[in-house]
Amino acid sequence: MRAVFTTAIGTRSKSISEAAAEARGLGCGMQPALPVSVVDDAVQDIMREVGACLPSEDPVEHAGQTLRPVTPEEVADSLAYAMRFNERGKARRTGHEYMSQVAAGQLVQHLLLSGYIILRCPTTRP
Repeated sequence: MRAVFTTAIGTRSKSISEAAAEARGLGCGMQPALPVSVVDDAVQDIMREVGACLPSEDPVEHAGQTLRPVTPEEVADSLAYAMRFNERGKARRTGHEYMSQVAAGQLVQHLLLSGYIILRCPTTRP
């Protein structure tokens, strides 16, 4: 199941939830007598070992601010925006709008597989 999980993410650019679903499907198919909860626990263990577990949704206090975990989609959107626009919000004249989305997705996948957890403080509007 570990090979299915890591291959789905690394080679076929699947999301973590899609890779976990494939691993669960393989586990249930190979051992149909096992309860689903046992297969789920095995997939969770694999995710923890490769550092692909998403953080809990509990907010974290740090330096007087409440931080919350972000989803991989939020990180990818922020990275893609940073690649397309400068710090003043003006478009960069590269013409690679689609490529920034692809690169951001690959960066997020690598960060998740490396075990990074990204937290965000709430934004305040002036």
